[in-house]
Amino acid sequence: MKIKNLKLKINLFLLSTFYFLLSTAAPAGAAGLSLGIYPPLIQVETIPPANVNSKITIQNLGDNPVDLEITLKPFVASKDENGQVEYIPQDQSFGEDPLILQRVQIIDGDQAIKSITLAPLQKKDLTLNIDIPAEESLGDYYFSVIFSSIPEIQNTQANPSSLLNQSQSVGGVATNVLLSVSSETKESPQGIIETFSSPLFVEKGPVPFTVSIKNTGRYFITPQGSILIKNIFGQTVGKVNLLPVNILSNSTRSIPDELQSPESASSSAINHELLTMNSPRAFWPETFLLGPYQATLNMSLSDQGPIFKRTIYFFALPLQAFIGIIVVIILIVLIKNRIKSHFKATG
Repeated sequence: MKIKNLKLKINLFLLSTFYFLLSTAAPAGAAGLSLGIYPPLIQVETIPPANVNSKITIQNLGDNPVDLEITLKPFVASKDENGQVEYIPQDQSFGEDPLILQRVQIIDGDQAIKSITLAPLQKKDLTLNIDIPAEESLGDYYFSVIFSSIPEIQNTQANPSSLLNQSQSVGGVATNVLLSVSSETKESPQGIIETFSSPLFVEKGPVPFTVSIKNTGRYFITPQGSILIKNIFGQTVGKVNLLPVNILSNSTRSIPDELQSPESASSSAINHELLTMNSPRAFWPETFLLGPYQATLNMSLSDQGPIFKRTIYFFALPLQAFIGIIVVIILIVLIKNRIKSHFKATG
């Protein structure tokens, strides 16, 4: 009886502790900072002199008013080649014109601001203004417009979701700006296929392809491409459309397939473990494969080119099925020999 009473007391204690933690955790989540921003990415291509305006909408999604500081922070592409960016330290040079951010303002109505207060659920339309003088240095400039509840961004790396989606900062949100200042005769996109590979041997699909493009020019590019797969008879048996992604100047980026886009509803066809690889991959989702295959990458750096092509080969053999067939054949041969031996012995 004492043991049962002790177990009952322990269960009641654990249950009351669980409800206490649950009740104390809820208000903390409700009181947290909740913001929305649109657009997540602003692309500006201009010829100096120019005065560029772009709309930014910031919204307080929480139930409490928030005071936000507005900061501009330059970034470069991460060396991980996965679409992340790294913020530049203050002592590091920024593009051809290190003073370019002095020409950028956030305007509310007709007044330049560096902070803003939002009431609960309030939405505010602001204007990003960039004044480009005639003598501005040509090239690309990348920076984030950060709305933060803290005085300084402490982390040096943020994930802008392949530069196509909203980027997050500590205690706030941000929109990324890709600014290209060029002449009337803008140079053609420049780049190379740095990597195109797949496993030499696979047992089954999906088949992962590593596709990385290096942008050797001084302006960001958004290449488009696909991978065509042919079997031993030269028949096209598969096509992998690559996701158009931004590749910043003088950087390399690995490119996934379009099924991995956040808007795609077909990503379930890809094995989750393959999608969690360190670097992005493009996948051919075909599952049953047999024999040699040829994969050809066709990549265009822009609508006007240039176009690159590269071909690789891989071999597929379902070992488990193959071993099973061999075992069945061996068993059939053994049984057949046993039957023949039996008839000979009795004949």
